Amino acid sequence: MAAAKSSLKIGQKAPEFELPDQDLKNRKLSDFRGKKTILAFFPAAESSVCTAEMCAIRDSLDELRDYGANVLGISVDGPFVNKAFANNHHLSFPVLSDYGRKVIKKYGIVMKKLASMPDYNAAKRSVFILDEQGKVRYRWVSDNPLVEPNYAEIKEFLKKNNGSSNN
Repeated sequence: MAAAKSSLKIGQKAPEFELPDQDLKNRKLSDFRGKKTILAFFPAAESSVCTAEMCAIRDSLDELRDYGANVLGISVDGPFVNKAFANNHHLSFPVLSDYGRKVIKKYGIVMKKLASMPDYNAAKRSVFILDEQGKVRYRWVSDNPLVEPNYAEIKEFLKKNNGSSNN
């Protein structure tokens, strides 16, 4: 796994959060315990690479669920933007809004100056897979917002790791 620096390590418990989804329903990470959870952080809704990534996840959703995983998309975009994004691309999983940028700080994945815009901090494109107890079992963090995750690697990880497992 080509992973960049992140304060969150394999084996650590993922920090709890509560964020609004695209329908303004607050979602707590702990609400998803009991199943594996994929946290897919993306920099900006409706940008080309983020759209490709979320659509790739959407297209694999049945397979990911067959491996016992929930999916949460997370960006710093507001919930109204995320709703339009989810509707435009038929995303049938929660797309959460970290508009206060607290979660990306907790997870150590702040990308400073998105598109060279001063003071515009977004999420680094990142994927964390949590086990049923909320511990990080897989992590991939990119410093380059144009690089998509390795979807085959994610599926293979889920396929090989039933229940709680170590990476």
